Amino acid sequence: MRRHLCLYLALLTLLCPISLRADAFEPPIRAGSTDTPRIALTFDDGPHPKKTDAILDVLEEYGVRATFFVIGENVGYYPAPLRRAVALGHEIGNHTFSHGRTARLNAKELEEEIRRAESALESVASVTTKLFRPPEGVCSDTVVETAGKLGYRVILWNVDTRDWDKASTEDIVKCVRNGVRNGSIILFHDYTAPGTHTVAALKRIIPELIAEGYEFVTVSELCG
Repeated sequence: MRRHLCLYLALLTLLCPISLRADAFEPPIRAGSTDTPRIALTFDDGPHPKKTDAILDVLEEYGVRATFFVIGENVGYYPAPLRRAVALGHEIGNHTFSHGRTARLNAKELEEEIRRAESALESVASVTTKLFRPPEGVCSDTVVETAGKLGYRVILWNVDTRDWDKASTEDIVKCVRNGVRNGSIILFHDYTAPGTHTVAALKRIIPELIAEGYEFVTVSELCG
């Protein structure tokens, strides 16, 4: 009788595979531990042929390492800034291949976007990563499930500088100063329209926060 029951349960498992829900995976991460004054700068949408290098220059000047969530298509267009970021010890994350609107993608399409970005990173800079940031921060159950099944941690933020929206240098600085806390993940962009003030804001923000005792680390260092 027991043997028959085991066979029945095994057959049932084959016929009715368990469906993993979004809550079976690690939820999106918006910040790290608040126990210590450590924070992470993140940059989306690059690499850019000029702006990424300008940001890297500022980070190198202050000995800061950051996390760059890159678009696979841009990696193919502008490999040199990515390779420089890797050589300087910065962390790289996956930001899909084409930065399409995540809400419009089904699970299969999103998986293809992530895998194509993976391939670009591997072929151009021998980089592997398991950090994923969905375009525009859109984080549905489909995103959590798909990224989770591929072994990724979904990384969002809790401070949005709105540099992409051409916020002024002063507004970016004020946004960061008002929002930063122990464990903060700060959103910047290294591929933006002309007229943005990311670099100028970084030149003010970084030394000010260092003077206040904050340590800049990568997302993986911040979140363990």
